[in-house]
Amino acid sequence: MRLLRPDLINWSLAVPILVAFWALGVGYVRASRRRSPIAARFAPLSRRSTPTRSAAVVVCGVVASAGLVFAVVRPQALLAARVPDYERQDVVFVLDRSASMRAHDVQPSRFLRATAELRNFLRNKPDTIDRIGLVGFADASVVLSYLTGDIDSVAFYLDWIDEDPTALLGTNVGAALRSAREVAQRDDRQTRKLFFLISDGEDYGAELDAALATFRAEDRRVHCIGIGSDDEVPIPLRQPDGQEVFLRDDAGRAVMTKFDESTLRRIAATTGGRYLRSTTGGELARAIADVVRGERKIVGWRTSTEYRDLYRAGLVAAAAAGAALCLLL
Repeated sequence: MRLLRPDLINWSLAVPILVAFWALGVGYVRASRRRSPIAARFAPLSRRSTPTRSAAVVVCGVVASAGLVFAVVRPQALLAARVPDYERQDVVFVLDRSASMRAHDVQPSRFLRATAELRNFLRNKPDTIDRIGLVGFADASVVLSYLTGDIDSVAFYLDWIDEDPTALLGTNVGAALRSAREVAQRDDRQTRKLFFLISDGEDYGAELDAALATFRAEDRRVHCIGIGSDDEVPIPLRQPDGQEVFLRDDAGRAVMTKFDESTLRRIAATTGGRYLRSTTGGELARAIADVVRGERKIVGWRTSTEYRDLYRAGLVAAAAAGAALCLLL
């Protein structure tokens, strides 16, 4: 137990002073009754103070004043608890940058919503996450950031790919997973590596089967988060002037895209990961956090101590005693 305001402890003198005044009052009442007794026939009309009521008054007064003093000195109790130590984790995000991710069925677009939610996760990442890696892919993949604890650096690359006007056609998920594995392989720390694939599900590459076989053999899980609605929507292309036009085929027809979860479900099932669906983008950061919590492993226990404020108990006791005192007086 400790007091945050021990300099105010002198206010506790109010309690014996209050008791002294109560004793003086009781003595005065008794003396007055001896000097001026009430006739027996008028006793029922007189409100006389009984010893029980008088004792109740002083008890309520003492409790109210002591409770206020207790709250003023701000006492704190030292509490100890056993808390788990979790295995340290690193996260590698594999982000689809293909043209179909620019579709507007999720506002402001599938891709911009995904990067916004990734920033939200980075700002509120769990304590067990040490470092973040980032891989971007379309027909080819590129490691944007190897594992780093510098969150601002990862956020910089997210900002950069947000503003990149290049239309990236094609989708090769297998190549992206190979790059994500390279990020993990180049790290010499013995931390748990979590892989998150964020995509609308399209895949036109021929490397996925080989990548999945490697991940499964190495017991690496890939958690997949699909982003997109069930509607067919056109694929916008950003022009140098900032305007958008729709991608068209050789016949001049607008090329449409539709979310396809079959590939993502297959990746998650093959590697032992989880598949989650985000139809608005708003669930993405929460889904990532849920998976991270589910992947935590306890490696030990430690004793944690903290001080807990107790002044609220004093205020509650003072309020209750004060209310009772008002009823007695």
